[in-house]
Amino acid sequence: MQPSDGVAPLNQERRPPTAKDFPASGPFSLAAAGARFASRAVDLSVIGLPVLTYLAFITTVVDGTVRCEVPLWLGPATFAFGALYEALFVSTLGRTPGKWLFGLRVVRLIDGGRPDPDRALLRGMVPWSFVALPLGAFAVPATLGTFGWVSGELHLSIADRAAGTVVISTR
Repeated sequence: MQPSDGVAPLNQERRPPTAKDFPASGPFSLAAAGARFASRAVDLSVIGLPVLTYLAFITTVVDGTVRCEVPLWLGPATFAFGALYEALFVSTLGRTPGKWLFGLRVVRLIDGGRPDPDRALLRGMVPWSFVALPLGAFAVPATLGTFGWVSGELHLSIADRAAGTVVISTR
């Protein structure tokens, strides 16, 4: 093995990747913020549609006033369902349906492998935690924002930083 091979010897620790380690475009390039935001919106719709349907059934109109008494369990239940949705898809397939639709994949930052279930669960808990908090109408923008707030040269979101992952393009 030559030093120019780009492979670290076994006794040498791996260094974290930089943006230069990824192609500028095409497969294995860093995912664009717009595609990440759109994929999160699709996943939020998949989780949110049953919740909104339930809210539509419990909403009533009394004397021209709309009443909706949201049960206390709905926020934590949505959080749990969203976190499990993310964890199951990411740990088994490396992507959620929204990421599949936009040609994205979640990989471990250090070696490019599929995230293990505990890291995938941690990654799923971060954006959905806003739903469990009493944020009201701000929960949806906050959930979308956790993946919209990408920063640094690797375009890491809050969830990526927590789980040690990065989102790449597959197209």
